[in-house]
Amino acid sequence: MIRTLLALLPAGSRRTVLGQILLTIAGLLLRAAGTVLLVPLVAALFSGDPGTAWPWLGALAAVTAVGWAVDTWAARFAFALGFGLLDTGQRIVADRLSAVRLGWFDAERTAVARQAVAATGPDLVGIIVYLFSPLIGALLLPLFIATGLFVISWPLGLAALAGVPILLGAFALAGRLSRRADRAASEANARLTERIVEFARTQPALRAARRVEPERSLAGAALAAQHGATMRLLLLQIPGQLIFGIASQAALLLLAGSTVMLTMRGELSIPAAIALIVVIVRYLEPFTVLAELSPGIETCIGALRRIREVLEAPVDSADSPARTASVATSGETSSETPDEILDETSDERGTATSSTAGGAARIEASAAPRIEPRIAPRIELRGIRFGYGSQRTDRQVFDGFDLVLEPGTTTAIVGPSGSGKSTLLTLIAGLHAPEAGSIAVDGIDVSTLDLDARRDLVSVVFQHPYLFDGDIRQNVLVGDPAAGSDDLDRVARLARVDTLLARLSDVWESRVGEAGSSLSGGERQRVSIARALLKPAPVLLVDEATSALDAENEAAVAAALAADPVPRTRMIVAHRLSSIRAADRVVFLEAGRIVEDGAIGELLEAQGRFAEFWRQQHAAGAWRLGA
Repeated sequence: MIRTLLALLPAGSRRTVLGQILLTIAGLLLRAAGTVLLVPLVAALFSGDPGTAWPWLGALAAVTAVGWAVDTWAARFAFALGFGLLDTGQRIVADRLSAVRLGWFDAERTAVARQAVAATGPDLVGIIVYLFSPLIGALLLPLFIATGLFVISWPLGLAALAGVPILLGAFALAGRLSRRADRAASEANARLTERIVEFARTQPALRAARRVEPERSLAGAALAAQHGATMRLLLLQIPGQLIFGIASQAALLLLAGSTVMLTMRGELSIPAAIALIVVIVRYLEPFTVLAELSPGIETCIGALRRIREVLEAPVDSADSPARTASVATSGETSSETPDEILDETSDERGTATSSTAGGAARIEASAAPRIEPRIAPRIELRGIRFGYGSQRTDRQVFDGFDLVLEPGTTTAIVGPSGSGKSTLLTLIAGLHAPEAGSIAVDGIDVSTLDLDARRDLVSVVFQHPYLFDGDIRQNVLVGDPAAGSDDLDRVARLARVDTLLARLSDVWESRVGEAGSSLSGGERQRVSIARALLKPAPVLLVDEATSALDAENEAAVAAALAADPVPRTRMIVAHRLSSIRAADRVVFLEAGRIVEDGAIGELLEAQGRFAEFWRQQHAAGAWRLGA
């Protein structure tokens, strides 16, 4: 877990980490020395000449003063590291998430990602400031005190050293008993949070289905699971506390018995024995602190485990900023370590580091090929193989798929559900990487492009758009934050957002709500279309863009997509005829294969699968409800 912490710190912080550790150890040595100095001080004070205690008191005062100074410097280093984590930790985790393969984000890992981002805030800062230093102290201070006792009496020092592994072993055993239950409770809490959020968001559907009672929903099951996991956690903590308590009492008896025995032998004076009782209490105190820190330690270990899971998540080859110009699209997971991720993220010289079997190779980011963003490109898919699922053979969508999109043309992708239409779109958009084959834009393999070039290449209109909790202007400007008011007005007219703005009192500043909840489905779709048209990408991909629109707006938006003045190569996935009437070409997919390919007129004359689809659409459009 230390590597995970180091990976989240700013570049150049390792010297600060070393300094903080050394200062903490020095402070502990001084604290142990001050504790052991109590023995000769008390012995001198109760001797025949109490004045001999002054040198020991001076030594104790000097050690205490220097210890305060060292602890102050160690705390300054700890705060510097903590705020360094706050400054860079969330950015590093968020940057990694933006490059992780979409297939990684199942329901459980989405919750892990959310918790990982949250953990890199103030909670993670507390690990350094309020947990790391006390933890080192709790582990090392008894060892240093035991070593110092050798100067006074080697049997006593030996007994103190023997107590260290006994107490640490009891602590480890107690933690092991409760760790599994604690992890189960944490997972149950996470699932409960997800289900409660889902329960709140799906109230319309639940009420329509008459399942609004929590006990009749998934939230009720998650609540019961969380209750059971918490009870198991509490029950398993009791044996751990008993074991640690017994070990502490055994260590106390061992040291106290050794002190009494040495005093009876005359090897220790009575004043020295009294002082040793104080030293024994000081020796046992860190273990009590360690027991109190145990819940925090387990929480931090869990948080760091989730962060590490995100940092080690597989990324697509094109999404890794540290790839060389030739990257195989074999679908293998990333082998980057958190330390390498830190180097890539924090490099201030515009270069990226990639660790390979032959060693580290540093490449200039500007060396990656670029594509002219203002020219509609030619897109070639060759030998594409891609499937979903944990096994390569599960849900295979494409196997040896070929397709060429000519520059500046509009290609409509049509076919039955499950034929691979949306998957084809996500592959071209770079949201998924093919297991084999290549995707080239103007002859350049997209796997050789850097992250920025890949994202600048494509603009996408999704079937189910997501709007951010802001105003309409902010949501549209996501497509091009530098766009001016003229560009905004242009895309608003094209996507029919202007008619929406005319009805709203705050116009562009109207809030859309979380996920666009203040707008209707058709209004959300129009805003998302405007956002995609605003982005000056040379490739426009549209997935059922007009599915939420009424017939009038559907025809208008379809015409607007065709009238977009920006030179682009367009691919439209559609079921409705109005969305594909202006297409230069239609590709009919079935079971991941191209069944028919040609202009609309040619395919209608051929009387094949597309002609049948066309007739069905016309028939569906003529349906009327009778009496």
